[in-house]
Amino acid sequence: MGNEAKDGEVNVYGSNWCGYTIMAIRQLDEWGVNYNYIDVDADPAVERKIADWNNGRSIRPTIEIGGDVWVNPAPRQLRTELETRGLLPEAT
Repeated sequence: MGNEAKDGEVNVYGSNWCGYTIMAIRQLDEWGVNYNYIDVDADPAVERKIADWNNGRSIRPTIEIGGDVWVNPAPRQLRTELETRGLLPEAT
């Protein structure tokens, strides 16, 4: 697909108006996780990219961690994945 996240890189594809995106970003901020935020509404190519990952649906947030894609993950699921990959700072 090109431009996939590298190991240890977290990309959050979302929209500023999306409550689920806002919650995911707040959670990552609270945990002290570094991430790149990509505004889906700012680039039609990005919207197509996440739709390709989500069987034609543009679901927000779609979170890419080291090249693996998570569609609107629950906080516990996201935290577990970050812990497993060693991306969650110890202090959280």
